Amino acid sequence: MTRKSYLAALDEVLKPMGFTRHGKEWSRRIGTVVEQVGLQVSSIAGTTANLWSYDAETDDLLKKAVAWNPQVSMALTSWRIGTVMNGYDRWWKNDPNGPAELAEAIRLHAQPFFEGRRSLEDQARLFGRAEPRWTSGGTGSRINLALTLYRMGEVEEACAALATPPKTAPASALAVAESVRKWLGCPPRS
Repeated sequence: MTRKSYLAALDEVLKPMGFTRHGKEWSRRIGTVVEQVGLQVSSIAGTTANLWSYDAETDDLLKKAVAWNPQVSMALTSWRIGTVMNGYDRWWKNDPNGPAELAEAIRLHAQPFFEGRRSLEDQARLFGRAEPRWTSGGTGSRINLALTLYRMGEVEEACAALATPPKTAPASALAVAESVRKWLGCPPRS
């Protein structure tokens, strides 16, 4: 009996969950949310999987708000399966049980991970709604937060989320944030 490859093992778990594979990535759409699993292979570290999701409707709003930049898309954060499992990065290397173990980790942990990112309220929380200020390097998350709040009908809060960007943010990110502010109809900054 031959052992399964990582691709075959993940196919076996993800296809029944509604995922379609393209190369080393699987995706599905639940409502407006696109959920993805990516197989990552390193000749040094081994093999692992990354999970991420984004709201296609929010991404579409961003593209409308920043029409001058056809390359713009939502800032995404991926999580390695080990971090989702127990807070520690996990790679499988030279492990004959690796494909089965990785597939089982995906089977057990991917669904709850994705479920916690589907509602607009969950998305706003993940983008830092509770944070009163921008965090370092968080320009993309802050823009995502503002657009998510807009979709929730919280336009004033969306404008407040973009009100005081850090002076250290890259000029390109500040330009995108300002375009989103204008598109949202936010009052001019004083």
